[in-house]
Amino acid sequence: MIKKRLLTAPISKKWFYLLSFSIPLLAVFLYFALAHSFPFGNSSLLTTDLGQEYIDFYQYYRRVLLGHPDQFFYSFSSSLGGPMLGTWAYYLLSPLNLILLLTPGKWITVGVWLMTAIKLGLTGFTMFYFLDRRPQATRLNNEWQLALSLAYALCGYTTAYQLNIMWLDGVILLPIIMLGLEYLVTKGKFWTYLWSLSLAILTNYYIGYMLCLFSVLYFIYLLMINWPHQRLSRIIARFSLSSLLAGCLNAWLLVPNLLELRASKATYNASKMVWRFEYNPLKLISKLMLGSYSFDQMSSGQANIFTGTIVLFLAILFFLLRTIPHRQKITAGVITLFLLLSFCLEPLDLLWHGGQFPVWYPSRFSFVFSAWLIVLAVTSLTHRQNLKLWQVGVLGGLLVAWLGYLFFNQNQIDYLKPINLAFTCFFAIVSFFLIMFYFSTSPRGLLRFALAIVLMSEMLVNYQASLQQISYTRQSEYWSYTGLLNTALKKVNAQDVQQHRLEKTFNRTNDDPFQFGYAGGQTFNSMLDPITGKFYDKIGQAAGDNFVNYKYGTQITDSLLGYQTWLTTNTAVNQELPELPDLNAGLTTTSFRPDVTSYELVKNAGAVTIYQNPNALNYVFAANQQITKTQLLDNQPVTNQERIVAGLTGTNVYQPLYSLVNFDQVKLTNLTRDTPTPSAVYTRKMSALPGSVTFTFTPTTNNSYYLSLGSALDSDQISITANDENVPINENFRGTILLNVARREIGKKINITISLKKNQVYLQNINLYQLDQATVNQRFKQLQKGNAKLTTVKGDRLAGTIKLSKQEMLMTTIPANAGWHLYIDGQEQATKKVLKTFLGAKVSAGKHQFEFKFRPVGWLTGWLITLISVLIIATLSLQQKFRPHLFTTNHLRRRTKQQ
Repeated sequence: MIKKRLLTAPISKKWFYLLSFSIPLLAVFLYFALAHSFPFGNSSLLTTDLGQEYIDFYQYYRRVLLGHPDQFFYSFSSSLGGPMLGTWAYYLLSPLNLILLLTPGKWITVGVWLMTAIKLGLTGFTMFYFLDRRPQATRLNNEWQLALSLAYALCGYTTAYQLNIMWLDGVILLPIIMLGLEYLVTKGKFWTYLWSLSLAILTNYYIGYMLCLFSVLYFIYLLMINWPHQRLSRIIARFSLSSLLAGCLNAWLLVPNLLELRASKATYNASKMVWRFEYNPLKLISKLMLGSYSFDQMSSGQANIFTGTIVLFLAILFFLLRTIPHRQKITAGVITLFLLLSFCLEPLDLLWHGGQFPVWYPSRFSFVFSAWLIVLAVTSLTHRQNLKLWQVGVLGGLLVAWLGYLFFNQNQIDYLKPINLAFTCFFAIVSFFLIMFYFSTSPRGLLRFALAIVLMSEMLVNYQASLQQISYTRQSEYWSYTGLLNTALKKVNAQDVQQHRLEKTFNRTNDDPFQFGYAGGQTFNSMLDPITGKFYDKIGQAAGDNFVNYKYGTQITDSLLGYQTWLTTNTAVNQELPELPDLNAGLTTTSFRPDVTSYELVKNAGAVTIYQNPNALNYVFAANQQITKTQLLDNQPVTNQERIVAGLTGTNVYQPLYSLVNFDQVKLTNLTRDTPTPSAVYTRKMSALPGSVTFTFTPTTNNSYYLSLGSALDSDQISITANDENVPINENFRGTILLNVARREIGKKINITISLKKNQVYLQNINLYQLDQATVNQRFKQLQKGNAKLTTVKGDRLAGTIKLSKQEMLMTTIPANAGWHLYIDGQEQATKKVLKTFLGAKVSAGKHQFEFKFRPVGWLTGWLITLISVLIIATLSLQQKFRPHLFTTNHLRRRTKQQ
């Protein structure tokens, strides 16, 4: 009875379309609901970069669209200030991001959840559409189309990288791009390809670039399977033109973004290409099993290529079936080999990733391989024939070899757990026999239904097994911190926040400034301009290729960079707030700064205490022209800070602001050192026991004291305490840093203990310095007299008045990013890059009105190219409307015969 119904009661096509969308959507929704994600519990989707970067950008996205459009081009929340168009192009231009406008405050995590579910649902929908709208000879029945659409929607890539939510738009659009290419080659129609590729580039240029590469491969494949192509030149011309127009339509975004990339990500491109394997290609074999994912795979794993065992077997059969032409097999074999080598051969890996090695999340293009396997699988299904014994033997032999490899390597692969191996074996064996039956008898509805159910079940099990190996941020870790800090920030004077920078001795992420909308000194962003990071290296701050963090500041750098408002944790109050779970996830001290408490106390705002630095400078101020000649040194933060102050104030006679202090005592515990100096190689006497060195001194003044630490050290080698209080050094730094170890502790013995985490460590540049507080105060009071009066401070515009003497120039602490324009009394004025970092300008003496405006370089040029492209497309559209025969396949064939 059941079998009869399956055969005689077909389901309407629209229901299959609905299922192709709703099954992956429900898979995402139900998995995280059962995992107690908020509002069904205290978990969330936030993990790694999604929880430490993207969620903060989404708050910035909401802020810009809901009232601060001036921050679209430029934002002072990006380190000391940075251009933002590249951030929009990479992270924020998905149309589905509009969902986030409906989920304010703590509900933004629900918005991310909803957006993820819808994107994976659309991925299944577009793959079903692709399979359903292909030429008649390659179409399948609805059950197969549904199963294969789910195999794509929940493939290894989307499961593992769904947290990189901005990449999923390209995954959604790939099936439409492939369909457009098939229309182009078989019908001569290019509109579907042009618009889908253009949209892919718009939503994320990075994944769009990868789709352009795969489009070339798929176009070649389509040409070869339709060979000989009598209209080859016309088709190639249309492919080239539509590809070019797809890019040029986005020139308004791409041109300024490419120019921005030259100053950011492109500076880290690999300078030398080495033809070598990045890992043993055999490691890809285990990635074909379900659950082949773990936290370690995020940072240094292999390509996520799981697409279901049935799809894998059908793709292998593609090369075994005699009914498929040899030319098609050879072309497909070359493309398959190219894609597989791209996962592990360094030059090809770099090609797909735009000349850069991925920092975490390897093989970011591997979704195209899953789509490619599905194309091969569909071809096998449409060329079904009874299998010969040798074909069964080859497929069976590969199955045994694969499972044998997994079995004998299960102790070497972290994600190869017994339960995952058991499920893989089960689905592999069942799939093998079902395929054998399918290719040995006339296909029946019940058999097709069984194959579809097995494939869909395997994909759902893989989704659950893979995500179980990842930990997620609790909702309370996110909202207890953000809710409390939002409340505290409301108690800060609005004008102080607008005209100066703000910093904290704690943070949840490096993108807190984006989360809360203030001008800070830290950020984590793949699009980060290195100009700030290089300056941070000189003054003793944490910096890397894609982040900067102002956590090792001094009172000199605080005042120089305009950090007027400071927030610290109120430990006494925090202990009285047990009703706020996971509060310490954000309020734990990450920057040990006793000197901040010497600033003026403004108020206690619950768990947060607010201080104000009286020496902080404005963004714009008058400075001596001598600063333009100041040169900074590597690994000399003390000297560099002194030189900067001397240059700004025009001090002719060099006067040190720091003085070297000797330690009173050095105590070694289970250690020896190679020289009797603080900077030495320290070695444990007994490797099984802890080893530490304690440097002791007694402050003779209430000034601040700073310990220098060389860049050869990090938190993996040592830990530091000052009088048993932890001094965090868990952020990377590329130059010598200064750690504040004492302030207002005259006559109190200070013990600085450095504990070794390894048997031998080189303690580099260990010195103790005392700040000359009186002189520092004097110098900055002098500089504050030249503070500009700011009348407008917005993301892309600053304006005000300033008074300059003959020896002075207009100085800023605004990074000299390309795109800034300065107007003095209404006339554009040339700017200078001061200290290789900041905007400055030599302006005549007197009182002046100034205005800084930011416009991305290449913005107008990009729009001109886009408008020309629109005109070309409009012309082609009109031609198609009034001369449709020029755009039909029949016309192309007719012209070929005439030739």
